[in-house]
Amino acid sequence: MVLDTRPRRRTPRAAALLHRAAVVVLAVSVPVSVLAGCTPAPGHDDPTAPEASASETEAAQDPVIVVGGTTPEEHLLAQVMVRHLENRGIHATLGDASGQPWEAAGNSQVAVVDTLAMAAQVAPETLAGQVPTPSASPSASPSASGSSASLGPTASGGASPSASSIDSPSGSAPSPSPSDPAPVSPTGHPTATGSATPLPEGRPAPDAQATTALVTEFFPDGAEIVGSSGGAVRLEAVTTSALAGLYDLDDLTDLNGLCDRMVFTPSATGAVHADRLAALAGCEPAEWAHPGDEGPAMDLVTGRADVGLLYGTDPAIADNALEPLADPGRVLPEGRMLVLAEPGDLPGGTADALNEVAQRLDAEMLSELQRLASGPDALPADEAAQFWLVTAGLEQTPEGWF
Repeated sequence: MVLDTRPRRRTPRAAALLHRAAVVVLAVSVPVSVLAGCTPAPGHDDPTAPEASASETEAAQDPVIVVGGTTPEEHLLAQVMVRHLENRGIHATLGDASGQPWEAAGNSQVAVVDTLAMAAQVAPETLAGQVPTPSASPSASPSASGSSASLGPTASGGASPSASSIDSPSGSAPSPSPSDPAPVSPTGHPTATGSATPLPEGRPAPDAQATTALVTEFFPDGAEIVGSSGGAVRLEAVTTSALAGLYDLDDLTDLNGLCDRMVFTPSATGAVHADRLAALAGCEPAEWAHPGDEGPAMDLVTGRADVGLLYGTDPAIADNALEPLADPGRVLPEGRMLVLAEPGDLPGGTADALNEVAQRLDAEMLSELQRLASGPDALPADEAAQFWLVTAGLEQTPEGWF
């Protein structure tokens, strides 16, 4: 079979069909190009385009500003809040640290507040509570918890007198005079030469709920609590294991009669709670010292002080084998971490996201926050915030992380 390779001639019908197809293609393409050049894109010049509301425009322009306190852990907590908001798609930024962060709450600003620190500034007398006058009655309880006031060795090396022997002239262990020589304590400070006194019954210091109620009246107009820590922060008297062993210190009231030659820290805390310690624990320190550069916990370790008033969540307590003294009568107060804002000024979902972080702040995570913010394990702020959120289960663990 021989193939015909000659070019075929188009029939008139085929040529007509091709012409009609070309006209159709041209008719479709030309208007599209014309419309693309002449039709306005939706936006400012398009009257049919929906306009963004003023509130939406303002929210897009103004970030949520998170303001924390001046301590490293408060600053880090503010950084954690910012990162968590950004993770939730809410534009946020870190504000300048403030000694009165609660004053910043409102107008798209969020304040991270330590209620104990706030109460010590705005209402120190109320925080300290009513301090009863010590009773000289022999029937008065020797300690706030009702336990015996055994004080360990005295300056003469014998057993310390009990509260009953002080009240009785015939007591077998007379009280030493302040002029008696005093041995040196394990921290290098002279030990006490005083004696125990009967302690009156006193009202407990404010708990976390009461401290929150105390500071609420000092919030800015319109500011509300949008988050509250899951755990409390408790002020505790802490000493070294050596000093606790020497005097058999277990309870705060075991300090009764032992403080007259001791150095306590920090002085700012003492300004609020010294009278209460004297009346309800029988403890009047010889000196309240300013904390050193490394903080009050290290002042105990280095011998600059004998007893420190620290938050029980301070990781330095366990890291340095320090001994917190039990406080069943709540001579010292407790508080919480709060998040303050005007909810109506915040973008949708902001208050819920902030409360998510606050609810994770139990004692363990408060301690972790402080550990990451200061001390030998401190990390740069952004890394520390990420680590804390991952540990709290609020951020996914990155691949290849640890």
